[in-house]
Amino acid sequence: MNKGSWKPEEIKFLNDNIGRLTLADLAERLGKSELAVKLYMHRHRMTIGPVVKRNLLQELLKIKFGNPKYFQPTREFYADIGITQRRFWDLFHGRKPLTGAEYLKFAKHFNVSLEEAFEARQLNLFQE
Repeated sequence: MNKGSWKPEEIKFLNDNIGRLTLADLAERLGKSELAVKLYMHRHRMTIGPVVKRNLLQELLKIKFGNPKYFQPTREFYADIGITQRRFWDLFHGRKPLTGAEYLKFAKHFNVSLEEAFEARQLNLFQE
């Protein structure tokens, strides 16, 4: 097994095949343990498995921070929104859909105007 740090070609392979191969196959082809692959994916907030079609939380975070990875939730954040850590990360990774009430709480917490929040929810049919 490779005990070193992740090489750029390994990261590219993981990004290219994350939805196509199982965790065991990814680990075998990379020459790393399943745990190493899983932990790398966790640290870099990569998602494997079924996800929602449009991740509205990610879109709100992009409006506020530019890159959603820049946001680090705190205990006060969870208390203000009224959700658990598990629920937040399920929403962040798109494993669960965001409710309308949660969407409004997130928009209010991030000081995103209702107009910006509404625009983020709209479908962009003519944009690629």
